[in-house]
Amino acid sequence: MSGPRAALLGATAGALLLAIAGVPAVALLAALAVFALGVDALAGRGRSRPPPPSAETSPRAVPAAVEAVAEALPCGVLLLDADERVLAVNRAAADLAGRPRNELVGISLIRALRHHTLSGLVRAPGEVASEAELESGRRVRATAAFVEAGSVRCVLVLDDVTELHQARRARTELVGNVSHELRTPLTAARALAETLERELAEGDGGPEGREARFARQLVEEIDRLGRIVDRLLRLSRLEAAEESFDVDLLDSAAVLEEAAARIAPLAAARSVRIEVAATPLALRADRERLLEVLSNLLDNALRASPPDGAVTLRALAEGDDVRIEVSDEGVGILPSERDRIFERFYTGDAARAAGAAGTGLGLAIARHIVRRLGGRIWVADRGPGATLCVALPRAEAGPSGDGGDPDPER
Repeated sequence: MSGPRAALLGATAGALLLAIAGVPAVALLAALAVFALGVDALAGRGRSRPPPPSAETSPRAVPAAVEAVAEALPCGVLLLDADERVLAVNRAAADLAGRPRNELVGISLIRALRHHTLSGLVRAPGEVASEAELESGRRVRATAAFVEAGSVRCVLVLDDVTELHQARRARTELVGNVSHELRTPLTAARALAETLERELAEGDGGPEGREARFARQLVEEIDRLGRIVDRLLRLSRLEAAEESFDVDLLDSAAVLEEAAARIAPLAAARSVRIEVAATPLALRADRERLLEVLSNLLDNALRASPPDGAVTLRALAEGDDVRIEVSDEGVGILPSERDRIFERFYTGDAARAAGAAGTGLGLAIARHIVRRLGGRIWVADRGPGATLCVALPRAEAGPSGDGGDPDPER
């Protein structure tokens, strides 16, 4: 077997191997689509049809049912050659591009989708993904699965996430607006509570009287609610990418020492030691944003630590990254919760049981900042206690950068 049909079958096999190896299920959908698009598509026709009966194709003709499934797939599928020319598309891909199918086949990917990010995506090695907004106004999450069989070099799958993106944006705007509106009444409520506390403290019961203590607790709860509102506003600005990042060349050891110094008073109040073991490594990041990430991780570790325990800050080289670790000696994080602790308002069962739960927003903020810095954040699989890790790209020592805003989807 040779020619276009062999290319199709080879591309299918490659996509299936990627799926078996653990690549997201979208590669498996791509494999199905490669089967179903048919030989005529690779021959340059814009529509896919079953091949005519022949000695070569009849015994293994692509079933019409499979072709129908490919056409019914909600995700768009494009087959590309080594020159990034479109060999074939399914109906969903044409709909997402907002163009007739026959206008897409045979032209370059940039001309077909009119988006440079997606063109860069298909030049990267391995299986990669990115989000982009097409000229049609649809927002897609694109996944490229690379194969080498005949003419086909890449299967590009476009998953329509327009509604999801709009829902997230609406949620961000709602949270931001509500949080902003809450600040004024909270400020007024705090002023009234402080006045009440002061007057009760000066009364017959004194500052330790029952009424004065209740008033003091009221002030503390208003302050706590104010911190939640401030963090919600912070998170909504990060989600909306409303903040620019001032990226500069940093020394990892110096940043960790500063983070430890800032948290030292709180650690001392809780009788917890802060230990720093950092190798001086160069990295590019926004200093204040990175310190904010470390502050949130350290606050989380302090809450989990027992009295007379220790929280350890480390920085070490790991390939092309600088890996920063924050470890505590607390109850640890259950394996089932490790992917969820970075969600907003999520607090683990163990943390709640130990009375160590915070607002549930600090780690969500940390994750957004780390992503904006081009890094990743996760929970290490080790114990006892918990170890939270941040990996940021290493930098060659040299002159400071000019600032810039790293790609949030990197």
